[in-house]
Amino acid sequence: MAEHHAHSHTHYHGAGHAHISRGTYYRVFVALMVLMVLTVVAWWVEKNLITMPGWLAVTIAMSIAIAKTVLIVIYFMHVKVSSRITQIYAAGAFVWLLILFLITMGDYIARGWPPQPGP
Repeated sequence: MAEHHAHSHTHYHGAGHAHISRGTYYRVFVALMVLMVLTVVAWWVEKNLITMPGWLAVTIAMSIAIAKTVLIVIYFMHVKVSSRITQIYAAGAFVWLLILFLITMGDYIARGWPPQPGP
């Protein structure tokens, strides 16, 4: 017969390992949903109410996307409660991503795009 081994379902995560509370996850989720709605509203306003330059519409959309990315990285990827070195590497990667976006957006804004007919 197989032997039965008692197993405690508690797991040791190391001394001082902090956890993000369930309430924080819910607040971040609500913030992400608000930002998603803001993205859709910004698109709808730009398409139906006001005409704005393409670079401004893209800047607004990218700003909202960056805000969502920051929330996801900090909370859902547990960077907030990670070691200091992990936070430094995550910040460095995020700064590098921003530099790449700025280079790309600089090129996008500097080009003379011909007007496109609407649908």
